[in-house]
Amino acid sequence: MRKDQPLPTSARDVQALQAAYLRARHGLSQDEIRQHLGNVSQSHVSRLLAHATDRGWLEVELRFNDKDLPPEVMRDLQQLLAPRGLVEGLRRLSQANGGFAPEVRVFDSGSDSPTAGAFDLRSRRLGRSAAGRLIELLQRASIVGVTWGRTVGALVDGLETAGRSLSKDWSIQFVPVTAELLTLASPDHSSTLLADRLNNSVGNGSGERLLLGGVPAFIPRRYDQAKTRAIREYVQDAASYRRIFVGEGALIRQMDTIITSVGSSERPVGGAQSELMLAGDISAAELRSLIAGDVGGVLIPKSGLSAQDAALLAEINAMWTGITMDHLSWLARNAAQNGTPGVVVIAIGRERAEVIHEMISQKLVNQLVIDWDLANALEARLPF
Repeated sequence: MRKDQPLPTSARDVQALQAAYLRARHGLSQDEIRQHLGNVSQSHVSRLLAHATDRGWLEVELRFNDKDLPPEVMRDLQQLLAPRGLVEGLRRLSQANGGFAPEVRVFDSGSDSPTAGAFDLRSRRLGRSAAGRLIELLQRASIVGVTWGRTVGALVDGLETAGRSLSKDWSIQFVPVTAELLTLASPDHSSTLLADRLNNSVGNGSGERLLLGGVPAFIPRRYDQAKTRAIREYVQDAASYRRIFVGEGALIRQMDTIITSVGSSERPVGGAQSELMLAGDISAAELRSLIAGDVGGVLIPKSGLSAQDAALLAEINAMWTGITMDHLSWLARNAAQNGTPGVVVIAIGRERAEVIHEMISQKLVNQLVIDWDLANALEARLPF
């Protein structure tokens, strides 16, 4: 038993361990296992195996073979993971939006509670469930940007727990695209560390190691032009930042995929709203009136802003040193034309429906990986 595996401490643990051993080492069916455990019910065996999986004693990997299935059959299968009303709404939106609408997959996150503790549990559950979908998308990717946050972190956890990796001959690089927020809730969820973990797990250690730790996320709006220019030149002198963002050969110009979560207008930029407000010299109420939310630090405007408000938001977005709106827009358009994954959003909760609806309207998202709570709220916002 590995050091990180828990020891059985209860009668239920012992039975779960026995069931896991019989299932994995000897390939017994649930009916056969129940007989070995004293003619318990088959439903009890099912619960024991689930408990063993949660405790880390049983690892199960199922692979779906779609090698000889035609595209239309796969499309029908994929629609099983989205509510019909949402799929139909997006289809009609695509017709009205020049053929542009995201693909969507919906997974159960376990609840619709917005509390912090429940959100962490929901994130972990979605991360595990969505791991297969991300591997499916990454088979079409080569250079992948990674933002930050608990939800992206939960997805990385899910990929690692599932032991999902690409084939050894597949070349893929994960790249951080957001700089350092001093007040990010957890440093473990920084863009740099998440990209590094993905390179070491999913990418099989491929790709150069790039670090944006120590690069400030914002250049405060109150600074004059000369001071702002000097700070930006200093930021661009950092080797990793220059490799990612500066010049014609920058990785940001070569990316075919970005994995990101989104923040609501109530809790933008990874919960570091106070840092954003201080740098932008703006109140929380003013900020909420301008934005639907954010995508990896890029503030997404509400629809119908006045010219004055749009100009103010442009100034605030200009403080940001990471990925920009122009990057997102270019990547989404390029993916729609070339069949690459593009902007991949993983998100939880109805409070993020507004920002995702705006992203769809502004053609900024290609792939949605969301929970049912968010899917139902998003469906209600579609105008069809």
